[in-house]
Amino acid sequence: MDIHSLRLVLENDMFDEAEIMLKEMGRSKNIEAVPLLIEYLKSTGNALLRNSIALTLSDIGNEEAVQPLIEVINDPKTLGNRGTLLYALEPFDCSAHLETLVDHLINGNFEVQAQAHQLIKAINGKIPDEILCKCILQVKEKLNEIERQEGILSDALETFSSFKKCN
Repeated sequence: MDIHSLRLVLENDMFDEAEIMLKEMGRSKNIEAVPLLIEYLKSTGNALLRNSIALTLSDIGNEEAVQPLIEVINDPKTLGNRGTLLYALEPFDCSAHLETLVDHLINGNFEVQAQAHQLIKAINGKIPDEILCKCILQVKEKLNEIERQEGILSDALETFSSFKKCN
């Protein structure tokens, strides 16, 4: 697969052609394409293209993709479009990025939380005690916040139940 041709279709926003080429690069594990893919992963404003690139990088399986994926996941421009980006990290060991994963576990939407949880469960590297303790504390704080919210919402339900029912 010609990397120059891929650059051309990416530069000219030829999404359908790019999609076909990206799938082929992922299938063939074209490692030479990784730098170009990372460049466009970081620069594109098109969420669909960014997701396709992330999945291609995931299929290729080159560790060079991990840090750029983390950076893009943390970029405010990807808010609301992070689930697939997190999914793209599945083939990689994300031990070095536990804090980022915990942040998305706590603050993400349902899809992001579920994917962050999967990545955390798959961690097989050594986590420094300081980072592990920090992450445990963050999760405990979030659980305490949820318990407080549950109490307030339960009280509100009881209050609603005591109101006179309308006909």
